[in-house]
Amino acid sequence: MEEMGLGPNGGLIYCFEFLMENLDFLTDSLDSLTEEYLIIFDMPGQIELYTHVPILPALVRFLTRAGSLDIRLCAAYLLEATFVVDRSKFFAGTLSAMSAMIMLEVPHLNILSKMDLVKDQVRKKDMKRFQMPDSGLLDDDPNEIARRKAEGTLEDEDEMADPQDKGALMRGGGFRRLNRAVANLIENFSMVSYLKLDAQDEDSVGAILSYIDDCIQYHEAQEPKELKDEEFDDMDGMDD
Repeated sequence: MEEMGLGPNGGLIYCFEFLMENLDFLTDSLDSLTEEYLIIFDMPGQIELYTHVPILPALVRFLTRAGSLDIRLCAAYLLEATFVVDRSKFFAGTLSAMSAMIMLEVPHLNILSKMDLVKDQVRKKDMKRFQMPDSGLLDDDPNEIARRKAEGTLEDEDEMADPQDKGALMRGGGFRRLNRAVANLIENFSMVSYLKLDAQDEDSVGAILSYIDDCIQYHEAQEPKELKDEEFDDMDGMDD
């Protein structure tokens, strides 16, 4: 990055562009793997790669096209469950998830990760609403309601605030209207729903893997298993 004068994000995009010009590296590494393997691509977190830069969609087309690698892909988009504590932040993350779904055009799962961090902060009843996001979540945000009551916030607060005062702008009516517009957009498209993941819970991890298997039709692609002679004998014994 120092040699080319690039920052972290620019350097990452350059690396992906370099990869796209040298795809033999991927082909050589993956071509020998059989259908018995589950391949995990652990992607970086820079959101622009999934929202408007066309590199990853091109990579997805290369990996999935018939006659070459022909890999069945499922995208798993992870949003930290701690985002639900700040509902405007949660909707911003959900909008990014929806953008990634549209860009990548592959079977897609959205996952609220690190659920263990919010067990004591969010009731189970409320968490179900975050799994199917709707704009009503903004209407009864307890933190926002309490803050506005304490401060007596007006709808036109942002219009009177100093443009350099970021805190005042983030509390103003314009910011709330922006959040409302984003939430309505997400609700109107009705594309995003979330699964819950607690990496410390084996059943939770198993459930996510089961959803991924369904998305890539893993079990349907398996060859029928041939029973061994001793297994036939066991079945005959059960019939008797």
